[in-house]
Amino acid sequence: MRPIATDLQVLMSQRDWQQISAVLPEALLAAGYRAQQIHGEEVDLTCEPDNMLITQYQQQYGQLAPALRLYRVVINGESDLDLRKATRVVVDSFPPATFWYGTTNEGHITPGVDAACAWQG
Repeated sequence: MRPIATDLQVLMSQRDWQQISAVLPEALLAAGYRAQQIHGEEVDLTCEPDNMLITQYQQQYGQLAPALRLYRVVINGESDLDLRKATRVVVDSFPPATFWYGTTNEGHITPGVDAACAWQG
């Protein structure tokens, strides 16, 4: 198995993320993706007001549902899956119609949000 990392932005409720993150390691392992680290962090929307997931959701539904949050999800692990298949395995665990974008690459990446206004903290 080679080291891989999936890096996604996902629009979902906090409750959905908590439920998914609890079962994600087993679901990924069953599909051939051994997760060594799963990190999900909420993105401060004041730092990313033009996020394409937010824009797409608002265009489709007219407004953003108050319960939805934007998360950066990073999964570092190992797999022999094709990189596109590894991404698909992760997003298939999300609720139907979840808005997401991202990819899987070889190697590992550092989790966390690199927000444009991180200097304000």
